[in-house]
Amino acid sequence: MANALEQRASDIFNSLGEKEQGVALYLLQHLFELSEDEKQAKNEAYLAKIRRGIKQCTEERGIMRDIVEVDGDE
Repeated sequence: MANALEQRASDIFNSLGEKEQGVALYLLQHLFELSEDEKQAKNEAYLAKIRRGIKQCTEERGIMRDIVEVDGDE
């Protein structure tokens, strides 16, 4: 299925004119950067949560398994 999707995307891209291809590439780059920024923000929040958990455990206010417990597919 991925190959069919990739082929369709390639066909659509190739059907565009030079200016439209430039715009499409710009938009794709922008979307990629947004995705990377979101990943970075999630990673920073996750690391902050781990640090808080470690601090709580060192103060004997937490359980070790609470340090790495996360929601969803993070």
